[in-house]
Amino acid sequence: LNDHDFLQRSISLAAAGRAFLTRLAGELGLRAYASGANFVLIDLHRDSMPVYQELLRRGVIVRPTASFGFPTCIRVTCGLAWQNERFAEALRQVLVSD
Repeated sequence: LNDHDFLQRSISLAAAGRAFLTRLAGELGLRAYASGANFVLIDLHRDSMPVYQELLRRGVIVRPTASFGFPTCIRVTCGLAWQNERFAEALRQVLVSD
């Protein structure tokens, strides 16, 4: 906690990731809930389990949220830019093949 430079870089990285994931959701016609954390809750407007499973098959790990009462959502952790791009590419592919 005393490493203020590291903390600021972490905060900036999370903010950039949230902005990226929120834009992505909008582009895909999905809803991203506002967040102040290092993740975004994205509403797929459909049962999230098939999407979750297909993303997992593609090596992309997200968290399904049915157990939290949100069966149509996934929780996506903000990663590095390349990781966010990898998620975006996989999600686009999964949604198109659906």
